[in-house]
Amino acid sequence: MPALKSLTIFIAAAVAASNDQIANGAVAASCCKFLQEAPNLDDKVHLPGSATYNARLNSYWSLNAALPSWCMVLPSTAEDVSIIIKTLSKHQCHFGIRGGGHGAFPLANSVEHGVTIDFGTMTATTWDPEARIASIQPGTHWQAVYETLAPLGVVVPGGRVSTVGIGGYLSGGGISFHQASHGLACDNVANFEVVLASGEIVNANASSHPDLWQALKGSSGNLGLVTRYDMYGVEYKDPSTPTIWGGNVAFKESARDAIIDAVVGFTDNVQKDENSSIILLWSYNPEIAAETMINAAMYNTEAREKPAAFDAFFSTDGIQSDMTRVADMTELTAELGFGQVAGFYYTWYTGAFQNDARPVRYAVEKFAELIEELERVAPSSKSRLNTNLFFQPLSKSMTDKGTQRGGNVIGLERFTANANGLLLLVTASVKDSESERLIVPKLAKFMDDVDAYSASLKLKWNWRYLNYARGDQDAIATYGAPSIGKIRAAADKYDPRGVFQNLRASGFKIPEDLTKTEL
Repeated sequence: MPALKSLTIFIAAAVAASNDQIANGAVAASCCKFLQEAPNLDDKVHLPGSATYNARLNSYWSLNAALPSWCMVLPSTAEDVSIIIKTLSKHQCHFGIRGGGHGAFPLANSVEHGVTIDFGTMTATTWDPEARIASIQPGTHWQAVYETLAPLGVVVPGGRVSTVGIGGYLSGGGISFHQASHGLACDNVANFEVVLASGEIVNANASSHPDLWQALKGSSGNLGLVTRYDMYGVEYKDPSTPTIWGGNVAFKESARDAIIDAVVGFTDNVQKDENSSIILLWSYNPEIAAETMINAAMYNTEAREKPAAFDAFFSTDGIQSDMTRVADMTELTAELGFGQVAGFYYTWYTGAFQNDARPVRYAVEKFAELIEELERVAPSSKSRLNTNLFFQPLSKSMTDKGTQRGGNVIGLERFTANANGLLLLVTASVKDSESERLIVPKLAKFMDDVDAYSASLKLKWNWRYLNYARGDQDAIATYGAPSIGKIRAAADKYDPRGVFQNLRASGFKIPEDLTKTEL
């Protein structure tokens, strides 16, 4: 009898599962059919197996973000986007949002049980010389933006890796070569053209919907579908020669402590040269070198070669190579993305702390242990493991510029008001999903350990940079109650039915309980 009971339960479960699959299939077919029947969308809806669907699915940067949705819809205009959101909302269809496709976790920018709104055909960049405004659509990548603007002698604060997309980067903040001189990239958006949950197309700027304008700067996809970013242009030092100075300097392991002290000194003095920036990284890529490499990627947006801000680095014994030079943005951003090739499973975790050498040294020591653990569970000879540890300044110069430009909702100024800080990012990539499953807990533990250590020194910042955060880090919850309150107020006003909270399945959401946020 127990065996018969078990068999009965098994059959019932199988039937229920089959019924769920049938129901899900019916919903999927209905949602995609509703989009196909909507005005002007028939040829913009792509079903699994079609050439466009397959090409777009294969174009995601990180394989864990490439989820096979019920169908993909690729709008060409803001009006298309309006029809799409009205259709999906009317029929209660779940959806995800893809800009450039550079997310690094499942549900970052696509969905499996829903429709992916893919901005891959909205890729234009235009320049208004009278207004000094660059208008950029959400589906392009920064390399294309820089290539378009360089002949005009201008640039905008944007991604430092050429393959990073526009939409997610700008909606999450945006650290750039211009961060100390101009604030985060989102702080340089003069106007958002955004499609609201109702389908209404509005412009959000300092004079029209200013609450929405501010709330869009850092809140990700919670408030609407941005179809155009109008950004203030930044003129090159010599517009006739649109170049900056920068590149990578590699150091021997013997220079480790001196380099850590140098980045702490640089961060303490960002305000003395706001045109210079740095990324310090430890890189383990056994396909290139057996040992962990120490690199400092240094840049100056005025094309000044080896400015005094970097004296402590260039005076250090142990320089192995120096690739710095004056070059154009496309060359330098392509170089910085050299180790971030598409077609791997990427895992990122991030944290931040007050500028101090002690948590940096601790993180570097733990990183050496992490490499051993990753090699043990996912040997690089099989998984093609590559892992990196990055440190970057977070300065009052940067947050002050954001405040001067109307403010954002990222909440970082509550920390930089007291001291500058350092942003930490640990990454790893592998070639297969099983290796990814094994390495993720190791990276999460590394981040927890660094957080705990910096907290023990009373240096930890309870803040996560959304564009680097993994999905389980709940970045918006770390913005602080005042910022979250602004985002929530904008959502209540511009999306009263909660379309982007209830139907949007990708990306970070607004915390529902402000009492549980990291203040």
